[in-house]
Amino acid sequence: MDAQGFVAALTPAVTDADARERFLADPRAVLAAAGLDLPEWFTVTAREGDAAELIITVPALRDPDADLSDDVLEGVAGGKVSKAIIGGVDWFRSCS
Repeated sequence: MDAQGFVAALTPAVTDADARERFLADPRAVLAAAGLDLPEWFTVTAREGDAAELIITVPALRDPDADLSDDVLEGVAGGKVSKAIIGGVDWFRSCS
């Protein structure tokens, strides 16, 4: 999916109350139906606000050769937000 396809998938949520309700309830399903299949570990959330925005949170850079901790593996296996991601978000907020 290119940028135009992404915007086209979002447009009904801005112009149609039923489409908006569906998008807010399950944005991943709406995007998948439009052709954007994201990995399961990628969290997709939607919220109402004054402006459209796309925020992508990238966790702290990790050594690709390092073993993942049991806590991180448990978070990934359980479908939860891992401590690595939370740590990255906390670090990012402390920098701003």
